[in-house]
Amino acid sequence: MKQQGSLIKKLRTDRKISQAKLAEGISSRTTLSSFENRKTNLSSQTLFDYLDKMNITVHEFSLLIDSEATDQKRQLVQDFYTRYYERTLTLDYLTSLEKRYFETQNFFYYSLYVQGLLLLNRESFLMNQGAYTQEVELVKQYLFDIETWGRFELNLFSNLLFIFDQETISYYLDHGIKKILHYANDPFYANLLSVVILNGCAFASENKDAYLLNKFLLLSEPLPNTPLYFYLKIHQVLYQEIYSYLQSAQLNKEILKNTLVVIEQAGYQNHKDDLQQLLAAVTNRAI
Repeated sequence: MKQQGSLIKKLRTDRKISQAKLAEGISSRTTLSSFENRKTNLSSQTLFDYLDKMNITVHEFSLLIDSEATDQKRQLVQDFYTRYYERTLTLDYLTSLEKRYFETQNFFYYSLYVQGLLLLNRESFLMNQGAYTQEVELVKQYLFDIETWGRFELNLFSNLLFIFDQETISYYLDHGIKKILHYANDPFYANLLSVVILNGCAFASENKDAYLLNKFLLLSEPLPNTPLYFYLKIHQVLYQEIYSYLQSAQLNKEILKNTLVVIEQAGYQNHKDDLQQLLAAVTNRAI
């Protein structure tokens, strides 16, 4: 709230709006002054009304908050994924996240702990799922209890697709993720949707699951052909070919090669190599 108050003050003074003018019809000037000077909190509706009067959307306000200060949780997430991709996640690090969860009872810390534990031990989990029953059940129950998912829940689901069966994934695609399509033109959600869909397509392809692959591809079809979805759309062509192969055993190598060239030219050489390995594993052919 303290950071929000100082930002409201900055936005108001930038627009040369007096406290009395901004507060008029919304609250007392004293309420606004106290909020700006970090002395009191404010109801969400009053804050939204201030923003509307300054012609600023709630989303824009959120982005401005993020740009002025790095959230502690955001920093932790960045650190977590940096460690994961650089293969420097350690048991001690994961244990520290679990300890933080027990201290705070905040599921955020437990989710990172479980993601790290299961991602690092994915192969052993798939061979013996009973070894992580408690951790998996807590994640499943958490997601099941929440009707409207946000970024946190979508990322958790997307990163741990391999703990769910086909029926559960299909259910969440139809009853949760499709709701996000209403915000497809928002850059924030564009990135989120791209990650979820691409993770899903890769997962379904690895498992040679044509049904799930088609479900994820159908999510991408109504998305606009804008630069926001360039990365997703070029992959859509590749995964559509994989789907066709799983259905008919027919493969258009020319389309796949051209798609891989586009991905490479876009600056994703490492990802191109990963996709070639995926294609070889699915089709038993070198592309």
